[in-house]
Order: sequence, then structure tokens, then C-alpha cells
Amino acid sequence: MENLSFEYNSDFSIENLSFKIEESSIYALTGNNGSGKTTVLRLLVGLLKPKEGKIKIFDEFLTRNRNQLWKLRQQIGFLFQNPDDQLFAPTIREDIGFGARNLGLEESEINDRVEWALDAVNLTQYGNSSPYYLSWGQKKRAALAGLLVMRPKLLILDEPFANLDFKSIYNHLQIFNTLKKEQKMTILFTTHNLFFIENWADKMLVLNDGKVMFEGLPEEGLKNPKVKEVLGSYTELLTLIDKK
Repeated sequence: MENLSFEYNSDFSIENLSFKIEESSIYALTGNNGSGKTTVLRLLVGLLKPKEGKIKIFDEFLTRNRNQLWKLRQQIGFLFQNPDDQLFAPTIREDIGFGARNLGLEESEINDRVEWALDAVNLTQYGNSSPYYLSWGQKKRAALAGLLVMRPKLLILDEPFANLDFKSIYNHLQIFNTLKKEQKMTILFTTHNLFFIENWADKMLVLNDGKVMFEGLPEEGLKNPKVKEVLGSYTELLTLIDKK
């Protein structure tokens, strides 16, 4: 993104936003509620139109051209916060195969990709199950599998660890790390949790009211006094717990 501006009526705006995500890296986008994180993700995939500025993805400037958007979206996987927004077919296997069929692939290739994706997210045994009978964590993995069959170069994750138990978080991290290592996938994720920023991200961007407060290495950002003021810190939480 380069000098990007956007506004919702006059209620909220993003001003002069610029950042770059390196290939095969893990990039964290954070900030308080209402800071503009999800808006940035929607701008990146062409769901929203910027007022000013440029977006360049895979060495190609983003336009509103339908053919270009279709081509780019085949290379981008967007995992929503709520998996129920992405799951709709009678069975997990059918749901996962939907995206691959839209690519016009041969049925044998589709079946191979579906089985690979089911195995990648550890849901092979649930392939013929309805997504509505799965746990929240399993639904998240099923929605992710539906993206993986597209073999995206960029994976965008909106609060991927929200509402997950520790075991589910561990399983998801294993999957994401494998994708980054074996598929050379680039990962952009939003989070409020400083643990994932500190221990998982290569770089971080902090938004505050639609403006960039910090961009750089997590170890530097999490020590920045202004960032601490906006995001809070572990020390503050521990102090409250100790007092109680």
C-alpha cells in the first residue's frame, strides 16, 4: 500500500497509509477495535475502493477491473473471523471443492486438492460431515481448507486465533507454519493478542484511528511507549492480577 486514504462517509477514515509485506513472511496488523484493521484487509482484496493512493499485489497495481480482481483473488486466501460466513455446502468435502471447481480444474485434480487440503488441516475423517456439526475450531480449519485448494500465494487471516482453545491454537499454528515453510506462503494476520505478535510475526503494523502508529520489528514495537499506551502490556495485566 502506498499513500492510501479511505473514508466511510465522515465517520471513519484511513489517512496516508503505506506499508510493504515481504514475500514468504508473517506480517501482523494490530490496533484497538475500530482502528481500521479489517478495512485494510478489505481494501487489499478489492472489496473496498480507496479514495487515494495505490495498492500493488504480486507486482501488479490493483484496479477495479473485474478480470484483474478475479485473477488476483485466485492467488489470495481470505479467512474471515467467523467461519460460518464461509461454510455453506452440505458436506465439508463439497465445501472445500467449491473454490477449485470455480477454477475450471479437472475433477481428478479437484479431488486430489480436496484430499490434500483435508489432510493439511487434519479433517480427513470429517470430509462427509456437515460443517454445522463441527466445533468452532474445526469450522475454522474447514474454512481454511476451502482456501488452500486454491493454492494461494498470500493468506489473509482476520483474527485467526479468536475464540479458540489452546489445543486448537496449537493445531492452527502448526498448519500455518507448515504452509509458510513448504508452500512459501505469505501470511498477513490481524490480532489483539501481543503473544502472537511477539512470538510469531516477522513484522508488525500498529494502527490507531486509521493512522500508522508504528511499523517494524515486533521486539522494537512492543517496547515503544506510544504502542504500549494504545495496546497495553503484559506488565499492566500482571499488576492488576497481583493486586487482586
